Amino acid sequence: MTTPKLLPVSLVFVGLLLSGCIFNADATGAAIEPQAAARTEPGGLIATEVGQANATIQAIVDLPDKQRTIANTLTAVDDVQWDFIQSVRMEGFLAAVSTDAAVRERGRRIQVETSAWFDELYQNVDLYHTIKEFCEAHPDLQGEDARYRDVLLRDFKRKGVDLAAEQRAELLEIENQLQELGIEFRSNIDEDETAVLLTAEECRGVSESALARVPRKGPLYSVPLVGSAVSDFFAYCEVEETRCKLSIAYSKRGGTRNVAVLEDLLRLRSKKARLLGYPTIADYQTETRMAGSPQRVADFYADLKPKLRRKAEQDLAEVQAAKREHLGDPEAEFHAWDNSFYRNRLMRTKYAVDNEAVRGYFPIASVTAGIFAVTQDLFGIRFTEISDQAREQGRPMWHPDVHLYQVHDAESGELLGEFYTDLHPRSGKYTHAAQFPLRSRKRLPDGTIARPLVALVCNFTKPTADQPSLLRHREVETYFHEFGHCLHSILTTAEYAEFAGSAVARDFVEAPSQMLENWIWNAEVLARLSSHHETGEPLPEETLKGMLAAKNMGSGLSAEAQVFLGTMDMAFHTDADGEVDTTAVRAEVYRDTRIFPVIEGLTSQGSFGHLVGYHASYYGYLWSLVYAQDMFSRFEKEGIMNKDTAREYRRLVLARGGTVEALDLVRDFLGREPNADAFLRELGLEE
Repeated sequence: MTTPKLLPVSLVFVGLLLSGCIFNADATGAAIEPQAAARTEPGGLIATEVGQANATIQAIVDLPDKQRTIANTLTAVDDVQWDFIQSVRMEGFLAAVSTDAAVRERGRRIQVETSAWFDELYQNVDLYHTIKEFCEAHPDLQGEDARYRDVLLRDFKRKGVDLAAEQRAELLEIENQLQELGIEFRSNIDEDETAVLLTAEECRGVSESALARVPRKGPLYSVPLVGSAVSDFFAYCEVEETRCKLSIAYSKRGGTRNVAVLEDLLRLRSKKARLLGYPTIADYQTETRMAGSPQRVADFYADLKPKLRRKAEQDLAEVQAAKREHLGDPEAEFHAWDNSFYRNRLMRTKYAVDNEAVRGYFPIASVTAGIFAVTQDLFGIRFTEISDQAREQGRPMWHPDVHLYQVHDAESGELLGEFYTDLHPRSGKYTHAAQFPLRSRKRLPDGTIARPLVALVCNFTKPTADQPSLLRHREVETYFHEFGHCLHSILTTAEYAEFAGSAVARDFVEAPSQMLENWIWNAEVLARLSSHHETGEPLPEETLKGMLAAKNMGSGLSAEAQVFLGTMDMAFHTDADGEVDTTAVRAEVYRDTRIFPVIEGLTSQGSFGHLVGYHASYYGYLWSLVYAQDMFSRFEKEGIMNKDTAREYRRLVLARGGTVEALDLVRDFLGREPNADAFLRELGLEE
């Protein structure tokens, strides 16, 4: 199993990624780890912050009615949440990136306590009635004020404020257990240090440069179960038994314990849904999304599956023929772990593209410079690295790999925001690719603007003494994807943190990031991204032609994998009582959605990190791709580097964030109702 094409913004910790840790610097100015025991207030790690926030909330409630204004009553709720998050967010984030196990554990405890505070906030009956009565007395609210009123009152009800006191207490206990179990589930994946031991013969076909990055245990190679490590074996290892062994081991990250944790999560989520009056947790989750209901998700998949199956059958015939020709065995069966290897082989034999050679044209420094150049030109912005100054100032720089950049508007010079990059794997670190929000844009009570701060966390191959970090073209796509999330967060103009940047409907949040992936297929853009690490030459035109010809090779198989994951996620979360045999359901869904034979008893659901923080939501990747490709169709017509189109996209989509409904963002940019035509073309599914 390779790293999936469609990678998440990290909503595993959204609302929980919580800044205010103590950083020290040594004599060189390099940041060192925060002091893990800096705060030991009784009652919790963030008791001081909780006390301050609660005092502010009580002050809102106690304010005499005749003194109430939008600012000191309605907006004040957004203010107190933003202040609280900022006081604890960075320490919570370190759970995903720190090299210190104690710091990671502290961060996890802070996430639990922070989540508990938010749950209690939205069950505060006095605050709810204060806001409700104020809004009833001011029915003429406009713009973001009106939208915040609607969202805030809705969220109070969705958190159980209308329940009896005993039920509210029960719900709080459920939420606390869910948070504890969710953190354990994610940690069991991120901190799984299982490695597969292989002989040199079992590694046959993998390049010397790739093997040089694999740890050794005596004469054996010890392959860690990290995407950047195993992907070389899936793509190049000639030994099918090795590919099979790695595929199964990779799918078992998190161990059997995670299967039990997941099934506990499902029972608790179902109990929560029933307590709140919903048939299932999927009904609860989709209520506020573009889809609106689990049935619309099911209808989306039902329409798509037969189209995908036709393309998947063509894809399978192509790679299966390649395997049988390669092995000289006309009866050889094809399995999921063969897919990457034979697609890679076809790239060489049919399309004259050597993916390993292509990597040489994408050293990470060149790709980073290219992404910056392209997006600066498109969106009228300017990037400036401030890593050295940040270390001198003692700002959070949690590892030597970390860089920090500022983003300014090119025309006005206005500071728009900042972002970190943390691009290479290490022990204990979050294992996929994600954007972590560290500070949301917001207009503060004094009228000033708090600028967004985000972290781009990836796991691209580390450089060695002899070679820089070289990216596969697919990893360049991942980089663009996460950078799309970054721009969404930083280019927002929302006044409320509630609506800033990527705070949009969950099944739209991937649309801006997926749209930006399209740029990596353009010759003009690739010329700016690529620079061979030895010669400085750009990617050859003939190689690009071959890559473009092969673009939809395997698209049916890849999209079926996405449907499998999304359908499995929904199947887990549409069971009314939450009593789910997840291993049996996984196998059943696999048979229904994948063209490959199922492996009975496989427990890949325990390594599927999206089941925490993205539960009943994974469908959003393909759902949002419909809108991503439709928006990109305007760039196809008007020019992929058309600055006017890009600035309009910045103004109408990125800047507005969640201040309007997602469908209205798309309509306004396209000037028409959206459709799926471009989506189907992208997958090679034209009727």
